[in-house]
Amino acid sequence: MAIKLLSYIFLFYVGFYFYRLAENHNKYKWLCGFLGIASFFLGSILYLLYIRFFTEIIINEFEITNLSFKSSIAGFVFVVFLFKILNFIWSKKKKLKNEVDKIGED
Repeated sequence: MAIKLLSYIFLFYVGFYFYRLAENHNKYKWLCGFLGIASFFLGSILYLLYIRFFTEIIINEFEITNLSFKSSIAGFVFVVFLFKILNFIWSKKKKLKNEVDKIGED
């Protein structure tokens, strides 16, 4: 029960940080919040598919807890990379836009 509650809190914070990122760069706020949550699930599912189809590991019923923990970590890493990439791209566009606006002022 406690783990489920912690996962809901984690998903809330992921959505909140993506919402704030979109707010800082004047993008679609709610869409980016849901994108953050969906990216966590996508990263987790991609890890599970990788384990299932590209490795020779035989999954026992006792390894499911370990596998779900690893997939959660993979989802978290996917979220962090996506956040950093979006922040970098949007900051670069904002910087270029400011430089173009300064050219006309001289």
